[in-house]
Amino acid sequence: MKQFFSFVHKEFYHILRDGRTMLILLGMPVVQILLFGFAINMEVQHIRTVVFDPAQDAATRDITERLAANPYFHMQGYVYSPDEINKLLQRGETDVAIVYEQNFNENLVHSKKAQLQIIADASNPNTGTIVANYVTAIVSEYRPHIPYRIEVENKLLYNPEMKSA
Repeated sequence: MKQFFSFVHKEFYHILRDGRTMLILLGMPVVQILLFGFAINMEVQHIRTVVFDPAQDAATRDITERLAANPYFHMQGYVYSPDEINKLLQRGETDVAIVYEQNFNENLVHSKKAQLQIIADASNPNTGTIVANYVTAIVSEYRPHIPYRIEVENKLLYNPEMKSA
């Protein structure tokens, strides 16, 4: 135990006698705090969004308008088939697709639940997850006082295991 304490004492002596080492010990954490706090922005903006809406009813239009009004989303318009969604995602021309079920409003009113699918490009796992969470939050805020439930299914393409490089 005495050897250990003498070793620790010797190391502290070497650290404290060199000004550059002290600068690294005390300066690097400050630089990292400033860098991570101000310079690195994890916020995802300008999310290119397309909508597949076979129902074309009031509820789907209202949710789509809420997404379009959100500053994070850039609505690219409507697509008219699932194949268009796949092509746009494969070419990297869109980041997320919102897919409503066929009878969205009718199911919402009669069975008290409707389904909505979010198809996101998750080639960058952080961005894919954040985009899906943004859409889910907006949908969950849709008419919170009514007893209806909108089930959201997330489908993250191109990286289902969510592995990053």
